[in-house]
Order: sequence, then C-alpha cells, then structure tokens
Amino acid sequence: MKKIMLFVLAICLCFTAAGAALAETAVTEKPAAEMTAEELNKAGADAIKAEDFGKAFEYLQKAADLGDANAMESIGYLYEYGLGAEQDYGKALEYYQKAAKLGHADAMGSIGYLYAHGLGVEQDYGKALEYYQKAADLGSVWVLCNIGLLYDEGCGVEQEYGKAYEYYQKGADLGDAMALNNLGYLYERGAGVEQDYAKAMECYQQAADMGEPFAYAGIGDLYRQGLGVEKDYAKAVEYYTLAVEQGEPAGLFGLGDCCYEGQDLDKAAEYYRKALEAGYEPDEKEQAHLKEVLGNEYQQK
Repeated sequence: MKKIMLFVLAICLCFTAAGAALAETAVTEKPAAEMTAEELNKAGADAIKAEDFGKAFEYLQKAADLGDANAMESIGYLYEYGLGAEQDYGKALEYYQKAAKLGHADAMGSIGYLYAHGLGVEQDYGKALEYYQKAADLGSVWVLCNIGLLYDEGCGVEQEYGKAYEYYQKGADLGDAMALNNLGYLYERGAGVEQDYAKAMECYQQAADMGEPFAYAGIGDLYRQGLGVEKDYAKAVEYYTLAVEQGEPAGLFGLGDCCYEGQDLDKAAEYYRKALEAGYEPDEKEQAHLKEVLGNEYQQK
C-alpha cells in the first residue's frame, strides 16, 4: 500500500508559536480598529478555532494591512482551502508571496506546495524544491518531509533514496509526524536503508502517537502481511479503522485488502470504491489489482 503522500497543509495554520499560544485565549472585546497586529492575529486565530472563517478574514485582513506576515500567510491558507471564501489558488499564491517577501518561512513552503501540485500555477517540481529549500533554510520543519518526498519519488530530481532518508530523518528529529511515517516506509521497503520491519513499526507507532492517521494504515499493513510481526487480521482491521476514523482513505483501502484476502469480494470492492472516492491514490500495483476487482468500473475513473 502506498503510504507516502504529499504533506497536507491542513494541519499547518502556521501562526508561529506565539500566535498559536495566543489562540488558546478568548477573543478580546476590544474594537478591531483599536487592536494591534498581534491582537488581530489572536482574534483571527480564535475565530478560525471557532470555525467562524468570515470573522477570521476580517481580523486577519486588518492585521495584513498593518504589514503582518503571519496574517498574510493565514489568509493565503484560507483561500487555498476555501475556508470563509471561495477556494482561489491565485489569491492564495498572492498572499503567500506577500508573506514570503517579508521572510515568512512557511509561506515560502506553501508556495512550493502549490507548485508541487500545480494548484493555481503550472506544476513545476523544480520551483517546488526551490521554495521548499528556502523555507527549510529559514527553519520551516514540515517542508523537510516534502523535500524528502521529491527525492523518494524522483519528482523533478533524480530518485535518491539516500537523500529522501536524509530529509525524512531531519524532519523526524524535529518532531514531524509525517516525516516519521515516511521514514518508516523506507525501512519497510528497504529503500536507501537496510530493510527492517521492526524499525518501520517503531517509526509508524511514533508517528501514530503524534496523531498522524496515515501511520495507523502503515501499522495495519504490517499486521495484515505479517511483516516483522505475527500476521493478525484483527489487529490490522483495528488500525485501519483508526485511520478511517481520522479521515485517512488509506485505511479504507486496507480494509478492502482484508476483505479481499478473506474472499469477501463484494465487501472488498465496496471499501476500494470508498477509498477512491475519498481521494486515495493507488500505486501501479494497486491499480492493476483494482482493475481486476472492479473491472471496467475502475478503468473509467
């Protein structure tokens, strides 16, 4: 099962550590016109926490007008994911660029993400790597995993598992859960490192403990296939279900695999369909399997 995916920025509102700490407090009653940029950022963060994205835009725009780079990056995020406004990658890029010009590391990383996915811009892995590297040089942690992924999959660069390992390890050392997960997948495959299922399990478990849902699917894979542990379908189902409960489509695909191997083909097909509908991207081996199970139905997707 493919466990590597481009890092999803939905966990990165990136208000900086100070801004995140401020988001824990209640919204001030002070009129917006009297707030400092820091107070406006706090109010915007509180509004996002309360899912009042319209109000968040109001506060963050005022902070951005005062030249606050964190607010600019946050507005870019809201446009990128269509929160409180119509999804607009062009607008997202505009605000990310404004913040990046002021030295905002995560905004630079977000520009790289847009280029990596071709969101509002022509897909350009070279540009993605350029911005990711700039962000990493300024201290952004999550981009390390994304740089590793480019080397892992050979996107815009020569495929180098050693380089992938280097960047995943850097991210893991700094506490990035997805980097830990992807490091585990290198150990599971023996890509750039000696194959070590125990190490893979250790990385997946650490990532899962940090709240990375993709890691639950990785643990499920190891139990389903009996890699480094005794084969245990009950355990596999347990971990795949944990992944599904946190919105990870890889868990649905894993449940489909369990049903397929248990010869419940109708149920397997149902889970595979759900996984695809939820955005799961199968690798080449899985695509061939889906064509076998779903036939023309999958070929039309």
